[in-house]
Order: sequence, then C-alpha cells, then structure tokens
Amino acid sequence: MPESDLPPARPEVGPATPPPEPAATAAPPRAKPENPIHNLLWNVLVPVVILTNLNKDTALGPKGALIVALLFPIAYQIYDYRLRRKWNLFSLIGFISVLLTGGLGLMTMSAQVFAWKEAAVPLILGALIFFSHKGKKPLVKTLLMNPDLFDMAKINRAIEKTSSQTAYERLLWTSTLLLTASMLLSAVLNYFLAIYFLQGKTPGSPEYTAAIGAQTGWGYLVVGVPSMAMMAYALFNLFKGLKALTGLSSDDLMLPR
Repeated sequence: MPESDLPPARPEVGPATPPPEPAATAAPPRAKPENPIHNLLWNVLVPVVILTNLNKDTALGPKGALIVALLFPIAYQIYDYRLRRKWNLFSLIGFISVLLTGGLGLMTMSAQVFAWKEAAVPLILGALIFFSHKGKKPLVKTLLMNPDLFDMAKINRAIEKTSSQTAYERLLWTSTLLLTASMLLSAVLNYFLAIYFLQGKTPGSPEYTAAIGAQTGWGYLVVGVPSMAMMAYALFNLFKGLKALTGLSSDDLMLPR
C-alpha cells in the first residue's frame, strides 16, 4: 500500500492532566487593634482637663468648655474608624455616653437627671447582654470571644468532636451572667458617683461643668476598675472552660499572631 494511502498516525495521548486546583482564598486581613493609650487620652484625659480647667468665664466658659471637650472624642472616633474600618463596641458605647453627657450638660439638667443617664447606659447594655443570650448572636461572644483573637473555627470543631455543645452553652450562660452583673455594678456606682459630684451644684455654672469633668475622670477609676476586674474574671473563666472542654492549649485557642 502506498504511503500516501496510509491513515494519518494518531498523536500519542498521555495521561490526562488534572485541572489546576482553585487558588485558596486569602483570609481577610484582621482589623488593626485599637490603641488603648490613644483611646484613654482623647476620650477621657483631654476632655477632663478642658472641663475642669477651662470652664471659667475668663476662659471658654461652661458651655464652651463642654463643646470643646466633646470635639476630641468625636474627632477620635472618626479618625479611629477611618484607620481601622471597624467599630469597637465599648468605645462606641463610651462615645455615645460622652455625647449624652455633653448634651445634658448643655441643657443644664439637674444632678438627678444626670445621674440616671450615667446609670442608664450600663443598664441598657446589661439588658442587651442578658436577653441576647437566647438569640442567634449572643453579645457575650462579641464581647469576650473576639474573632480577631480566638480561632473560632478550631474551637467549634473541637467542641463538635468532643460532643461538648451542652457544656459549652452552660459556659456561655455563666459568662453572660458575669457580664450582666458587671454592668449592674457599673450602673449603681455611676449613679452614686454622679450624685456625689453634682449634688448642690447649679446646672450651667462653672462649678457644675468642673464637677462633670471630675465625675468623668474619677468614673474610670471608681467605676472602671471594679467593672473591668469582673469582666477580666469572666474572660478568665471562659478561657479556662474552653481549655477543659476542647482539650486545646492556650496557643491553640488563639489565632496565630
């Protein structure tokens, strides 16, 4: 048979090349942590200095001192959000409290009204923590089990593997009660601290404005320290419980730095 009549040779077919694996989706970058020194400086220290030292009529005056003192927390919150693109819940609540403090001060409300405002903010937060426990997103997870710090995927797998879901729910309920108690303590201390500093002062006077500054500054010590101690204990108790339930070490519970 002539060569030209032969059928064309088929090209050799090698083993099928497997399709390329899809590229792994990169994990979203974690938000940059808030600088606690900047938070304390612009939300507390600078406003307190202005309220206590620039409230005289020869300086900014009572209302002027309140307005200028409010500008610093407002500017800081805008700056922090633009930098990190994330709201810190406690900073946001503190910011709202500062706005209410300034608003009530400008409206020259009585010491009783001011004190109830000081108690209302932690009371509302405590109620939200307590009643959110049965919801899909308990606030205790937002406040204590920060996904920027805890490896939630690993924790959830370990709880499922050890069939510890019921014990895990009990642990979250205990943490919820501890957080709620810390908010109630904060409400009571805030109320009596405001009464102590503002009672007998004439609303709108330089003395009243200075008392607001003193109450704000002392509040972070008299109210903040006990409340933070209770929250620290709640976090310690949660951390200890998670280690016992999951069998994970401290390093395994946390995201790699």
